[in-house]
Order: sequence, then structure tokens, then C-alpha cells
Amino acid sequence: MFDIGFWEITLIAVIALIVVGPDRFPGMVRTLGLWLGRARQFASNVKHELDIEMNKAEELKHLLEEQKEIVQRHELIEEDFNESSDDAKPKPIPAKNASNTIKAEIPDQSIVNKNEKDATSVSSGNDKSQ
Repeated sequence: MFDIGFWEITLIAVIALIVVGPDRFPGMVRTLGLWLGRARQFASNVKHELDIEMNKAEELKHLLEEQKEIVQRHELIEEDFNESSDDAKPKPIPAKNASNTIKAEIPDQSIVNKNEKDATSVSSGNDKSQ
């Protein structure tokens, strides 16, 4: 971390022992150890929280990619549906052929009159036979 070796730590401890004195030195080392432990715990907690946040960011990124895929699939399905519904609609009749089509749908009036006469003659013939 600080690139401090064993001999550097020993030298600092000897100087601290001389400056502080042998009676207060154990309490100072204990306090120093407590602060170092808290610093390590804090660093560990920060690292853990950063890992959690990075995992959440990765998961969010993955969900956004899935959402893009779903939107693309939805658009393809809509296009297919619109194309198939366009095929199912009746095609418009061109204007020049429209009059012929309408005439073809209306029965000839002479045929209708002939059928009515036949129907009346048959029904009147049935009445005479009874």
C-alpha cells in the first residue's frame, strides 16, 4: 500500500518509543491499531458498496439491451400484422370496371318478370286443381 518494509516500520516504532516514552507507548500502539482497523473496515465497506453498484449498473445495462430487443421484435410484429391486415382488406375496384361490376350484380329485369309470371301461373294452377 505505502511500500513500507519491515525495517522502516521498526525504525518508526523505535523513534515513537523514545518520543512518547515506555509508559504511554502501548496505549498509543493500541489506538493506532484501532484506527488502522477502522480505516481497513471503511475501505472494505466502500469497495463492497462499489461492487454492488457496479453489479447494478451492469444489470441495468443488460435490461436496457433486452428492452431494445423487445422493442425491435414488437416493431417487426406490428409490421407483419399491418402487412397481413392490408392483404385481408378487399382491393378497390378501378373506376372504369366499376360500372360493369355493378351491372353484373343487378339481375336482368326481363328474367325477373318471367320468373314472377311462372310463379303466379304455378300457384294459380295449383288452386284450380283443388
